[in-house]
Amino acid sequence: MFLVMAKVRIADADVEPAPGRGAIIASNHRSLLGFFVATIAFRQWGVYPRTFVRGDFFDRPVLGRALRAVGAIPAGRGPDAFVTLRDTREILRAGGIITITPEGQIAPPEERRGQLATLKGGLGVMSSWYGTPVLLAAIRNTDTVWPLGRHTPRLHLPWNRPTITVAVTWLEVPARTPPSSVTDRAAQVLRTLLVERV
Repeated sequence: MFLVMAKVRIADADVEPAPGRGAIIASNHRSLLGFFVATIAFRQWGVYPRTFVRGDFFDRPVLGRALRAVGAIPAGRGPDAFVTLRDTREILRAGGIITITPEGQIAPPEERRGQLATLKGGLGVMSSWYGTPVLLAAIRNTDTVWPLGRHTPRLHLPWNRPTITVAVTWLEVPARTPPSSVTDRAAQVLRTLLVERV
């Protein structure tokens, strides 16, 4: 698929979930293409995390079945948020890996500060329960290939493809760190990764 869309360059990462704490992979979210790039990254890293997906997608007949089959987690709101958080705690306590896009949705460029929209608080809450380490993944250039508002990605000739990159770094989180501190630090680090020269 990427042969006619983009080149993809992904930094190596050693993802070993901590016993009793698990691991969280958190990335920015600026294009529908991010899901496919993340899937390639997970394969490269040899991990199969449980992915948070917008809750209403599970109500769609075909898509909902597919999401359940791959173990996706509905990102719940209101009363459903309790179930989401309970399931997430169990996954992390069992040493599992979850992945989340803490911006919550694809934000238009004007809503991004330092190339990143405001992060929701869920990442901080989840990582602070057990001191779960967070792999921060800055995915760059996906919106060049599949901009917000387009139904399909842009196609490019093989020698004229833009390059999508994934830069990563670990954020260590001591147990019971205030969630807002985790969220603020994650935002700072992601912004740094997004603007660094490759």
